[in-house]
Amino acid sequence: MRLIILTTGSVRRRYFVQALNSTIPVTRVFVETGELTPPFEIFHPFEADSKNHEKHTWFNGTPPSLPDIAATEYFPSLNQPEAVRAMTALHPDIMIVFGTRKLNTSVINVCPSGAFNIHTGDPEQYRGLDAHMWTIYHRDFDALTVAMQCLATELDRGDILAMKRVTITPGMRLFQLRAASTEIAIELSRRTVTQFQSCQDLESRPLQTIGRYYSFMPSVLKQLCVERFETFTARL
Repeated sequence: MRLIILTTGSVRRRYFVQALNSTIPVTRVFVETGELTPPFEIFHPFEADSKNHEKHTWFNGTPPSLPDIAATEYFPSLNQPEAVRAMTALHPDIMIVFGTRKLNTSVINVCPSGAFNIHTGDPEQYRGLDAHMWTIYHRDFDALTVAMQCLATELDRGDILAMKRVTITPGMRLFQLRAASTEIAIELSRRTVTQFQSCQDLESRPLQTIGRYYSFMPSVLKQLCVERFETFTARL
């Protein structure tokens, strides 16, 4: 079975590829290098803490490059014709998308019956960017979930194959949340690939409600999220 992964080069996504590749051979990783840049400040120091936490938790401080994990190709946009041709040439059976920008129909058609997307959020309530952060901003802690969806042209609106709540522990810090959600993304991906291997007609359900679309969260609101999340976990 030929599995391709469409993602970015962040530490958590390198770990995602490594973890999958350890049990399910990854044929090729396609990395999107272009980034959207909002017209306001979005960085918050907890994000640097998240990166350091991930480096030391998974890689003893020194994460490998993606080409050291699996065969990798880089493109500014995975929608560009060169990227689509490279994907098509591999004749993939299954495609997993984790963290790219919106993908168009030409990408979905590379693998029409086996194209799936990981959304770190509840797509029936929070679609788009920074979904977990917006969930925390609204103090909707029960909605801190990770979903595996069928890849759709409308962002995070594909049918749901599986969804699991992130375990929030007493005293948990916000910088630990991203790693916890990545572990669930790996679990759901392994389950999806295994089920796809045995039966390509996977069970899924349409969204019961279409979640509100959210974009980048400004830095000042991220500070509120740090306070709200850590106040919540201190009371568990």
